[in-house]
Amino acid sequence: MWELALTFIVSLLMIKVIIYTSDIHAQVTLDSDLSGVQKMHEHAVPRIGGLAIFVSMTFTALYGANVGAAWAPFYAGLITSLFFVFVGGLTEDLSKSVSPALRMAFMAAAVMFAVFISHTLPMVRHLAHANLDLVLSVDVLAFFITCFAVVGVSNSYNIIDGYNGLSSTSAMINSLGLAYLSWCLGDMNLMVVSLSFTTAVFGFWLYNYPRGRIFLGDGGAYLIGFMIAFISINLVERHVGQISPYAVLLLAAYPITETVFTIIRRKFIHKTKATQPDNLHLHQLVFERCLPRNSPMLYRNARVMPLMLVLIIPPEVVALLWYKSNLIMLLGLLGYIGYYTYFYLCLVKFKTPKILIFKAKLLTKKYPQT
Repeated sequence: MWELALTFIVSLLMIKVIIYTSDIHAQVTLDSDLSGVQKMHEHAVPRIGGLAIFVSMTFTALYGANVGAAWAPFYAGLITSLFFVFVGGLTEDLSKSVSPALRMAFMAAAVMFAVFISHTLPMVRHLAHANLDLVLSVDVLAFFITCFAVVGVSNSYNIIDGYNGLSSTSAMINSLGLAYLSWCLGDMNLMVVSLSFTTAVFGFWLYNYPRGRIFLGDGGAYLIGFMIAFISINLVERHVGQISPYAVLLLAAYPITETVFTIIRRKFIHKTKATQPDNLHLHQLVFERCLPRNSPMLYRNARVMPLMLVLIIPPEVVALLWYKSNLIMLLGLLGYIGYYTYFYLCLVKFKTPKILIFKAKLLTKKYPQT
């Protein structure tokens, strides 16, 4: 499909332009804060990688409209909604002074536009339970739950955006899963959007991993999360009864679990604000506990994502194999919470799970320290 190749090429070209002109816009686009509690890089890097993803997807929407593609109207409506999310995040990337509340307001505005103006996002109405579905038949409640879901997932991909390739790899795997489910359900529009989104992110990924020459920034991370939530809700609401609504949750189990776990940990264990940055995310514990501290920062940074695949891939496999079963999806979610908690507690207690030790040794052999 030409649209996929074009999306990838435009994304790649945009990344090249951003990197090679970084001296011109360095004062506003570079992530120069190297001392923050969540900073894991040694050199100032452009943090507007989301711009390349957004521009490439906008180009694809325009191309589709120009050739009269069947998916073009839906794609165009998506892009107009995505604009609000991306601008809210990009403003923070450039000014570094936008409050979390204002960023969430931009996300809520995007949901409102998608639901009521472009009509590209259905409200969440079905959770495979008669009583819950009855509650969601009330428009105000359905819209609130839809906003909550989209804002939550958008923020979740920002929370896991800490190491080279981690958030973007998780997003591509999630998006490919959504594309496969769209194909299984015969929804070609959603399949094209999912694959186009994947190729746009892949163009960024090639320069983000392993050396971290460009970062997503808040604009990119929020964009990624919004896209995942947008496609997921559409998939469930367009094919009620054909797919469990919990299958899309299981596909995004890692970032969602990380977010919920972080909020609980900060609010109820450490007694701090839920938005207060810290260095106790699971991926940060993997960085600290599984990789040799005497190794260069880039060496350790680049190995976090491959190690985290142990947490990212299993729920994807379960969701794709049994996406029609509500029971298996719910058991899968419960099982994943236990799985995640096991890894977290082991790392906190300095008892690194053997599978992470084994993978870390493999990565050391494959990519020897230089």
